[in-house]
Amino acid sequence: MAMSWWHKNLALLRGREGGRDLLPPLPEAPPLLRGVTLLPGPRPSLRVRGEKGRPVTLHSPADPEREAETLARQVSEDDPRPLVVLGLGLGYHLLALLARLPPERPLVVVEQDPVVWQAALSAVNLAPLLNRAETALVVAPEARAVILHLKGLEDRGNGGGWCFWGHPPSLRARNGFYEAVLRGLTTVAAGRRSAPKLGKDRLKILVVNPDYFLVPEVVRGLRRLGHEVEPALFDKRREEGEEILRRLLARVKHFSPDLVFTVNHLGFDREGVLLHTLHRLRIPSVSWYVDSPAIILDLYEGPKSDLSFIFVWDPTYVPQVKARGFNQVHPLPLATDPEVFRPQPQEARRRWRSRVAFVGNSMTGPVDKKVARLPQTPEFAALLKRLWQEYLTEPHRSLAEVLAAAGLEDDPLIRGLDRAARVDLEAAVVFGATRSYRSACVRQLAGFRPVIYGDPGWRDIVGRSHRLRPEVNYYQELPALYGGASLNFNATSLQMKAAVNQRVFDAPAAGGFLLTDFREQAAELFHLGEEMVCYREPGEIPDLVRFYLKHEELRRRITARARARILAEHTYVHRLQQMVAILRRAT
Repeated sequence: MAMSWWHKNLALLRGREGGRDLLPPLPEAPPLLRGVTLLPGPRPSLRVRGEKGRPVTLHSPADPEREAETLARQVSEDDPRPLVVLGLGLGYHLLALLARLPPERPLVVVEQDPVVWQAALSAVNLAPLLNRAETALVVAPEARAVILHLKGLEDRGNGGGWCFWGHPPSLRARNGFYEAVLRGLTTVAAGRRSAPKLGKDRLKILVVNPDYFLVPEVVRGLRRLGHEVEPALFDKRREEGEEILRRLLARVKHFSPDLVFTVNHLGFDREGVLLHTLHRLRIPSVSWYVDSPAIILDLYEGPKSDLSFIFVWDPTYVPQVKARGFNQVHPLPLATDPEVFRPQPQEARRRWRSRVAFVGNSMTGPVDKKVARLPQTPEFAALLKRLWQEYLTEPHRSLAEVLAAAGLEDDPLIRGLDRAARVDLEAAVVFGATRSYRSACVRQLAGFRPVIYGDPGWRDIVGRSHRLRPEVNYYQELPALYGGASLNFNATSLQMKAAVNQRVFDAPAAGGFLLTDFREQAAELFHLGEEMVCYREPGEIPDLVRFYLKHEELRRRITARARARILAEHTYVHRLQQMVAILRRAT
């Protein structure tokens, strides 16, 4: 295809002020683009090969400009700090971003691959970017060169620290490179203040709301590792946000922790006051996400501290969280507490004896709760149904991606939603699709008269082909239930693209055989077929259930191997050791 923009962009480049940019030399004529594929069209896209060898398409082939506008809306317009954009692509997201940035706000664009830079100059009119005075262009294959150049820019006047925003597909393609850039720059920033004291053996850790899901296990695990744990308990349903914040700040002052830990950002105010205070005191914070961080973090404003660590149970969320300006983002799978989930005595298991059991929510209640917060009109109900159908064709996408695929970003019903309503809409889409998926899986068990332990919403979904029982207590009843069932069934929430859920660890640890749906993380954590059995689509379920119900000894061997693997590698003590090691290396 004709590369009509090359010479025009090249002329603008040569007219730029010297010293701000770090760029490789360019030929006079448009070069042959090696190692990338320029996808033709009225608005071309670009496909590159990622660090792991997989192809990554950097822009929507259908409408990259509309996609770019959606991405640009994620950037805070009120933050005055210089903005560092990680990933150039063909520049669509940058051009959309310029319309939102004050002309005086410094902008730095970082790209690793010189061929991507050449492709952008060849295919897109970059004049608005190249003509902008407060823009620096940094294209270098080595992270160290980028860090040194940005350090020089900082010394020349950008001393207030950086604000980072990542182009999600570019982060997926070059994750290791951009992580190195972030690590180098945040280490420089941290070195100018007092360093955190995480090197000592016994840390003082303030744990927020220890009765929340997962937190009791974390508290026990930290204490087993010898750390001093101080709980900060509050009732989110009864206490106002300002009161919670006041109490947490008081506990920080009284306890002087080395680290503050929470789950899903619980206890952190949306304005960023607590995070800013911890940053000023040089106290690291950890938020371990066991639900979609993309949904939760859209509600939070405030500064992104170099000491704000986010761990995500599903590694596919790392680029999305980094794109929201957080620098320290690490994958950390779920696990189990073997003191709770261990084989129970025979008399305890006898009460829960069944051939096939499923413990899980129908998602009817969560869907209804989110939908009730959205506009109550027939038009919006029809739009929501359309989004459910679109999401199910390709699950695990963000709301922005689903809206773009359905051509609904500019729909007046969508434009009329505020930020909180958009978060509710995204949750409603994911929860509704999970309900459909989970229902389709559970219906495949009808021929085995399974027992479902869950909410009343199941009655409308499965009728009388399944035996329904009330929800069970996680700590007091579930271990015996898992051990009492011949086969425990699992259908994972669609907010989890690659990760496995809690049941994958808890059931085998309690001595229960598990049949679960395949997730990439399962193959990383277990030997499939020997330690874990997976189905890949609902139609496989009946044959697998029938086979394993007939082979009791095989079930026992698989469960024993899975439990041995979990005790050796997948307890909360293991996860917390990994977490603390990452914190110590980074600080």
